[in-house]
Amino acid sequence: MLGWIAPPLYSMDATSPRLTAHRLSLQTGARTLVDALDLSLEPGEVLGILGANGAGKSTLLAVLAGLASPAHGHVTLGDQRLDTLPPLTRAQHIGLLPQGDEGGFFGSVNDFVALGRHPFGDAPTDLAAHLATWELGGLAHRPLDTLSGGERQRARLAQLAIQMPQIALLDEPLTHLDPAHQARLLAWARSEADAGRSVALTLHDPNWAACQCDRLLLLHGDGRWQLGTPAVLLTPASLEGLYGAGTAMLWRRQA
Repeated sequence: MLGWIAPPLYSMDATSPRLTAHRLSLQTGARTLVDALDLSLEPGEVLGILGANGAGKSTLLAVLAGLASPAHGHVTLGDQRLDTLPPLTRAQHIGLLPQGDEGGFFGSVNDFVALGRHPFGDAPTDLAAHLATWELGGLAHRPLDTLSGGERQRARLAQLAIQMPQIALLDEPLTHLDPAHQARLLAWARSEADAGRSVALTLHDPNWAACQCDRLLLLHGDGRWQLGTPAVLLTPASLEGLYGAGTAMLWRRQA
């Protein structure tokens, strides 16, 4: 059902720190992907990041997670620079769902999802609830590498959710998911934001972005970027400027 909302599984810490990019510039070789980006991920919002392949979306999420360094600028978590914090501290606040499935895990779905609690050094007490949320209960004891692509993606999402991040960064989380599970993932993101947490995710479908995101960040891949609401940024002209001629037809204006 498209109206499905994941049940809240934990309480919100009212003092959750804000993740902020200060004059951030990203490069690959001699090419500038993003130039002088100022961005604050606000508690209670879903930020959608759109751009063509190679525009810098994954690079930006890696920098925001503290896993890569920008060409210029810096990121702060609260009032501290992210690059000065130990990896364990970062992982206790920020959760990242990478785009790729690294593979190499040969344990069960149960074991894989439970790894999400590793930054806190404890075992999840609500593992069954998280598995049920992502429809993995019947697969709990299956080896992860025997799952389909969509099932494995749901296991990765469950691992992120059980980490309980105050700031969730998801890189193309809809990959391999069927339409029903895409809707469930986006409903989960909305419920996380409604509980006061911050969610940023990269998307390719402007319709999902219009339905579920409070703000959008458009990356043009040549240093230019645009930040604003879907109502302002999602126009036929902006989509064709972002993706190329003929792509405006992919978007249906919301009534």
